[in-house]
Amino acid sequence: MKVFTILALLFAVVTASPIAKEKKYFHLQTTGAKNKELNNLFVHSYHTGAGLNDVVLAKDSDSAARVFLNGTNAQVDFKTEFPWGFVAVGDTNYASWESIKINVGYGSDGFSIKDGNFQWSTEYSFGGWLVCDWFHNVPQLFYLNRYYKPVIPSSCSKVQLKPVYLQQK
Repeated sequence: MKVFTILALLFAVVTASPIAKEKKYFHLQTTGAKNKELNNLFVHSYHTGAGLNDVVLAKDSDSAARVFLNGTNAQVDFKTEFPWGFVAVGDTNYASWESIKINVGYGSDGFSIKDGNFQWSTEYSFGGWLVCDWFHNVPQLFYLNRYYKPVIPSSCSKVQLKPVYLQQK
C-alpha cells in the first residue's frame, strides 16, 4: 500500500508540473508595401535609452530581432538575463499612428499570428502596420489606430509583418 501511495503522489507531482514548451523563434519581415523599397525588410531595435528601443527595419536578416510569442506577449531574445518585449505605445495624443518599441519587460499583451501575419489585437485599436522613413534615418515601424483615418505621408507605406521561422538549434 505504501508503494501505491508513493507512486500516486509521484504521478500527481509529475503531471502537475508545467512542461516547458520549446520557443518558436522568428524574424519579422515586411510585405505588401506600395513603396517597394519598404518590402523585404526585417525588424531590428534602435537603442534610444537604457532599456529602451524603437523598432526599425533593415534588409539584414542575420542581425534581425529574434522574436517569439510568450502567450500574447511578443518578446525578443537579446540573450540577456531579463526579458525584452514589444510595446505598443498607447494613444495619448489622438494620433492616427503610434510607435512600436522593444523595451525591457514583457511588453504589451495582445500580439498573435493570424492567417500568416503578425498582428496586435484590434481590442487595443490596432488597425495595421505602417512603415515610415522617419527621424532615425531608417524605416521605423508604427501601428495604425483603427479609430482614425490616417493621412499617410509619401515616405510611409502600410505593410504586413510575416514571421520567418528560424531553425531551432
